[in-house]
Amino acid sequence: MTEQASHQAGDEGIQPHGWLLACDARLGHIVRWSANAPAHLGREGLEVGLPLRDVIGRDATHNIRNALAMHGEAHRRPALVFGQALPGGGRYDVAIHTAGPDIMLEWEPALSERDGAHLSLLRTMIDRIREISDFDRLFRTVVRLLSGVLRYDRVMLYRFAEDGSGKVEAEHHGPNLESFLGQHFPASDMPAPSRRLYSTNLIRVIGDVAAVPVPVVSPGNPLPPDLSHTHLRAGTPSHYSYMRGMGVAACASVSLMVDGRLWGMIMCHHYSAHVLNMSERIVARMFGEFVSLQITNLLRTKRLDMTRQTHGLIETFLKGAAPVADMPAYLMAHLTDMLTFVQCDGAALWVGGQWTYTGQHPPPAAMAAVLELARTRAGTQIWHTSCLAAYIPDAGDYMREAAGVMIVPISSQPGDYLLVFRGEEIRSMKWAADPAAPPRSEEEDGYFGPRSSFAVWTQQVTGTCLPWSGDDMEAATLVRSALIEVMGAYHQLQLRERANADLRQRMLNEELNHRVKNILAVVQSLVSQPVEPDMTPAQHVERLRGRIRALGLAHDQAVRSDGGGLLRALLDAELAPYRERCFITCTGPRIWLTGQALSVLALVVHELATNAVKYGALGQARGRLDVAWSHDAARDEWRITWRESGGPAITPPQRRGFGSVLMERGFPHELGGATHTHFHPGGLEVIMHLPCRHVRPAPEMDTPDAPPASFHAAPPKENPVLDADILLVEDQFLIAMEAESAIEEINIGQVRTVASVYEALSAISARVPDVAILDVNLGGENSLEVARILRARGVPFIFATGYADRTMIPPELRDVPVERKPYSARALAEKIRQIVS
Repeated sequence: MTEQASHQAGDEGIQPHGWLLACDARLGHIVRWSANAPAHLGREGLEVGLPLRDVIGRDATHNIRNALAMHGEAHRRPALVFGQALPGGGRYDVAIHTAGPDIMLEWEPALSERDGAHLSLLRTMIDRIREISDFDRLFRTVVRLLSGVLRYDRVMLYRFAEDGSGKVEAEHHGPNLESFLGQHFPASDMPAPSRRLYSTNLIRVIGDVAAVPVPVVSPGNPLPPDLSHTHLRAGTPSHYSYMRGMGVAACASVSLMVDGRLWGMIMCHHYSAHVLNMSERIVARMFGEFVSLQITNLLRTKRLDMTRQTHGLIETFLKGAAPVADMPAYLMAHLTDMLTFVQCDGAALWVGGQWTYTGQHPPPAAMAAVLELARTRAGTQIWHTSCLAAYIPDAGDYMREAAGVMIVPISSQPGDYLLVFRGEEIRSMKWAADPAAPPRSEEEDGYFGPRSSFAVWTQQVTGTCLPWSGDDMEAATLVRSALIEVMGAYHQLQLRERANADLRQRMLNEELNHRVKNILAVVQSLVSQPVEPDMTPAQHVERLRGRIRALGLAHDQAVRSDGGGLLRALLDAELAPYRERCFITCTGPRIWLTGQALSVLALVVHELATNAVKYGALGQARGRLDVAWSHDAARDEWRITWRESGGPAITPPQRRGFGSVLMERGFPHELGGATHTHFHPGGLEVIMHLPCRHVRPAPEMDTPDAPPASFHAAPPKENPVLDADILLVEDQFLIAMEAESAIEEINIGQVRTVASVYEALSAISARVPDVAILDVNLGGENSLEVARILRARGVPFIFATGYADRTMIPPELRDVPVERKPYSARALAEKIRQIVS
């Protein structure tokens, strides 16, 4: 007989301990039968089309019809009839199921014992495992129970891995048999067709390998019978050959189904013929189904615990993330806390174009390749591998730190990733067959163990990590969903903040435009004032410069202080140049002036101080000035008093200058207040009444820095002529020209003026200067690069800037002197003279 013929004979034959009849769909006439059926029926022969009732009797036919009608095809189990008597004698257990157009009747000799004994035994077995909550204990108990009940020499519980391979998790065997516990079997030992078969036919029994299969007779029907779900179906020749090679004479398998898929099997081996009757098969199958439910329950309990822990982690994480404005920084800071959802050796977070690491991970130089793998393999889905070197050849260099990776995208669009690493786990695995050997095509019965050799293969597994489990994936999915939600909310917040920032920027630009126009209007008004008769043009220009500087001071404080400033800071800045030669006091509470009041008072104080130098107490060595302010609750206003003493006798002026007009008309017009001027013999007294709407309590903050005294430096003294090389980096031509004139006027050297960073670097390369003045903001660039080069060469320099604070200056250059614009060119020149002399 050829191999193919043998294969077909095995498929169309049944085991000889039972016999088979096949009827039409109405259970009316027989269409097939096993060759041994006539002997069991006490007939010499059978024919196609014989009525079933004439073959097995009316009572048996009636009982079989009722059993099939009540049972249907529920759970693919056969309908059962126990102890059915036949007219020719004998009692049989009958299994009934549908196979295509036929109804199969499988007949096996009935035992004398009652079914109740088996039901009681099944109940006891179920009670023994019902409360077990540990996998290892459950598996050990199951194999011991089945070994005792079914009386097999060896019972094994076999579990499938994610890759389709299997492992013997528990075993009970006779004392003289070798152990298969812990051995692995390649996935090829259970081909896909066999997996499908074992997933639907949950129990498979072969009672005697040496028995000759009984053929199924199908006269006149060319189609072979479908014996897939027949309990009596004989095995394939290759399966029998394998069992003989192992010395096994009988076997049984019970499928373990979890969540609709084949999770594992219970395998039974016997070394002599061993037939299970129908009641024992039912007990084995039902016990296997309960074991499957118990495994499912334990898996779900474990998964529920994992889910609770993960949800606890997520809840804690989300509570901390709720008030966070910088989500990438929060994720980076809490990377270690995020990793409790999965067992790992380290992780890396790629967010906002930046890596953050914790624990073991590939070296930073290798992360570009890992990121590319994340983009190509994961995209927006979780992806993992236990062998990173299979995708990145260079990963073999760091497998001890990261042999495998799970990539978790944490944004709805590809871009941000959480990468979880596991280091190499070296394992020695015992295989019951060479895992690299290809399967043989004729082996379709799905048996367990090596196909042709029974030698144990020991494999040293290197370069891989502990495999990622389904629980790992589920936990990662939960974490990913939370992170995507958080990052999505963060990105939405960013979009809203960007829109708000754009709106604020437009409003700021409009406010700045309004302020600049107002300042220009005030400057225009100052320039339009007539020259006083007793002043030279140079003196008038100097007076005008002082007034503009005072206006700049007020604007500087208003910008730095969010639209206002402290009265004391204004007075300290204006009066600082005169403290060395006069006694000056400023007393009063710490109050905050609005921007409008600050600008007007800056001009008023400047005019009063200038006149006091020329005509009053500040021009005398023993002069005294007292400035005081207090709140007048009765009139709901603030009273500011300027009182001079110790100066020359004064009289009311014959004409009204700018200061007088400013106090008499500008103060009421701009601020709604009033001023009163008294010319006492001992000195001038001015009382200013300022409405409360222009005064606020001072905020809780450090006092803004007062502008340096160089705003009000005294006229330069006679200085020796110096020959300094001065580099001026200034992009505004008029400002540069004024500074050049002031520097040349005091004879301290020659000025080289440039307007860009490129020109400045070229000038330094051509000739290193003695000192430099750097405008920080040069249009579309800044001069910080020039400053660093000058510092490296030991050249002193000064920053000139129109910004109200030092935010444009990096920390390493914060010690550099700063002149704020609008600055006095003469004061700047004097400062340079002090540096180069």
